[in-house]
Amino acid sequence: MTAVKEFVQSNFKALFLIVSFIVTMYVQHVNNTNQIAELKTKCTGLELKIQDQYERIDAIKLDKAVFEATMTQFTSIQSDIREMRGDIKELLKK
Repeated sequence: MTAVKEFVQSNFKALFLIVSFIVTMYVQHVNNTNQIAELKTKCTGLELKIQDQYERIDAIKLDKAVFEATMTQFTSIQSDIREMRGDIKELLKK
């Protein structure tokens, strides 16, 4: 027992340094684990936001396609009306 006591007394600085290093490493490990958990939570939230944005973009693309189809139909209807107007004018002249 005295040998252990003498060993500790003669190597107190080295033992204190080793214990301090181990405690510091453990504290860093716990902090890093908590930060990783927080980052995973934030990442999940961001993935949900990105998915929502993609869905909105798809909806906008669909709205644009419907608008373009409607405008094409209006152009077709407009030309048909002009043609009918011209035919009616021809019929009224006779």
